[in-house]
Amino acid sequence: MNYIITEETLLLQKRAGIITESQYQEKLKEVDINLDDKEQTVVDDVKDEMSDILKTMDTELAKAAKSTNEGLLTIASIAIALPAIMGLIAKFGKAAGNIVNKMLGKKPNDEASYNQWMTKLGHIADELHHLYMAPLLAVTKKFVKDEELEKKKMANGIFHAIVATFLIASGATAIKALQSKNLSLATLESALSAVKGGELKDFFTGLFKS
Repeated sequence: MNYIITEETLLLQKRAGIITESQYQEKLKEVDINLDDKEQTVVDDVKDEMSDILKTMDTELAKAAKSTNEGLLTIASIAIALPAIMGLIAKFGKAAGNIVNKMLGKKPNDEASYNQWMTKLGHIADELHHLYMAPLLAVTKKFVKDEELEKKKMANGIFHAIVATFLIASGATAIKALQSKNLSLATLESALSAVKGGELKDFFTGLFKS
């Protein structure tokens, strides 16, 4: 008999010590996650804000690239584009946070409910990744130097900043409870610290040095 492995089954196995964190993350990639109606509503309701971010990124990075001789971005020129981009990311975070609180409720106080709430936020983050990571990468490819890794680092960093902003606006605190197929918790923690401390410029420029 073939058993269907679900996200919930994997999570229980990890918490019981049957599989390790790395095994959980690897197996999770093989699981298809279907959003429930409330999760899908959150994703649908932030489409306009995400479209604005992509359009503004394209425009502002193009302006910044013109400040260089080669028409490509440098660490210094990225700083020129950041204020407009981060303003829209902040707007997105506020909108997403409001929708999350409306559809999923505010952050629960008890641990079990909080973990379930964070699982839903992980589903939303993964769906946003599915929908918008390729467009983000397409924009960065136009302006970032020709190393493929740098383009991916920039797109990945922007996406993690977007998720960090909406998690903060939603009221999330302990992000270790977040279960996601596509997020790096280490990068997300750095992005969260940068958002809270107003240090996103350092976060983004640091992507080109790592």
